[in-house]
Amino acid sequence: MEKSAIHALTIAILLLIITIFPSQSAAQDVSFNNSGWETQLTGAFPVFMVGSNHQDYSTGNSDQFSTRIMSGFNPANLTFTVTAPTQKGITVSGIVQINTHLQGPGIQNDGLFESRIAQIKIAGDFGTIHAGKGFGIFNSTSIGDNGSGLGVGRFGGPDAADATLGRIGTGYTYANFNPRVTYTTPEINGFTIKAGFINPEKPNGSGNRSADLETSTPRIEAQIHYNRAFDFGDMQFWSSGLYQNVDVVGQDFSYAFSGWELGSKLQTDALTLLGSYSRTNSIGADGLIGLNISGGTGLDQADVAASQWYLEATYDLENILIGGSYGEGHQDSETTPVGSSPAIKNQLAMIFARMPVTDNLMVMMELQDFSSDAQADYQAIILGTQFSF
Repeated sequence: MEKSAIHALTIAILLLIITIFPSQSAAQDVSFNNSGWETQLTGAFPVFMVGSNHQDYSTGNSDQFSTRIMSGFNPANLTFTVTAPTQKGITVSGIVQINTHLQGPGIQNDGLFESRIAQIKIAGDFGTIHAGKGFGIFNSTSIGDNGSGLGVGRFGGPDAADATLGRIGTGYTYANFNPRVTYTTPEINGFTIKAGFINPEKPNGSGNRSADLETSTPRIEAQIHYNRAFDFGDMQFWSSGLYQNVDVVGQDFSYAFSGWELGSKLQTDALTLLGSYSRTNSIGADGLIGLNISGGTGLDQADVAASQWYLEATYDLENILIGGSYGEGHQDSETTPVGSSPAIKNQLAMIFARMPVTDNLMVMMELQDFSSDAQADYQAIILGTQFSF
C-alpha cells in the first residue's frame, strides 16, 4: 500500500473514532482511609500508534516509513501516596511512582521499569517541603502543555523506544527527575515561590571519567509564579532560573549550567493560550542538562548559548479539545578546551486533539512536522489512547 493511502486510511479511522464516541467526565483516583491514615493510588496507561516518514534515513539516503506502537512523553505509571494524620498542623505524606516504558522493535521482552518519584511531602501553614526524588523546578511549568505533555511530541527516530521527548529541545529544557529538597511558599496575593537544591548533573559520555569531573555543590533552581482570576478567565505568569558549576580537573577548566525562563498562560472557559521562552548556558538545543543526544559528549556543550521557545493554543469544544503549537530550540556554535558544538536548530509544529470516551478512557491524535540540523526530519500521524484513574 502506498504511503499516502496509509496516511489517508489512518486519518479516516481517527475521524470515525472522534465522531462516534461521546464525552464523559474526568478520571478519579482510588482512595482508602483507615484511622486517619489515607492511601491513594493514581495511574495512567498511555499507548500510541505512530506512523512516521523520516527523510534521508535509510541506506542510500532514501526515506524510511515506519509504524510503531510506543510510549508517549509520559510512560505508564502508578503513583502511591500514603498520608499520615495531621499533627501539630503538619501533614506528612510519602509518595512513590513506578513507571514502565514500551520498547522499540529491537527489544521485545525487556520493558524498562523505573521509579521517577520517591519523596516525603511535608505541608502546613508554612508552605510545602519535598525531600527525595521528584521533578525539577526550572521550566517545569512550561512542560505542562496540552499537546506534547499528554501525547508524544518529538521522538528519536523510526525505532524510538522508552518515553518520547515531548517538546524537549523544541520548546523547553527538561526539568528531569532528580533527588532534591525543595520548598514552596503558601500563596500570598496570587504569588508563590518555589526553590530548591537539586542533585548536580555530571556530563555524559564514555570518554568522561567521573574522577576528572567535580560537582562540589548542588544545582540551585527557583521559580516565582503569579496567578490572577478575571471575569473572563484566569491568567498565570511565571519565571524560573537555575545555576550549577562543573570543574574539569584535568583541563583546569570550569563552566556553569545556567538559565532563565519567562512564561504565561491565559485560560478562559474554552480558549487557552500558552507561551514560554528561555535562555540557557551549557545546555544545548537538545534541552537536556549535562547530556548531548546529537552526538559527542555533554562536555561538548560547555559554554554553549542556547534558547527554547514555543506557543500553544487550545479550544475546548465540550466533547473534544483541539489545539496547535509551534516551538524551536537553538544553540550557537562554541569551542572550549573540553570540546566543541555546532550551531543547531530544531523545529516542531503540531496539531492535536484529545477526547474522553468514558470517565477513564481518552483517545488522542497528533499530526507532526519536525525538522532539525542534528536529527532526520520527519512527519508523523499519531493515534493513541490512555486509561487513567
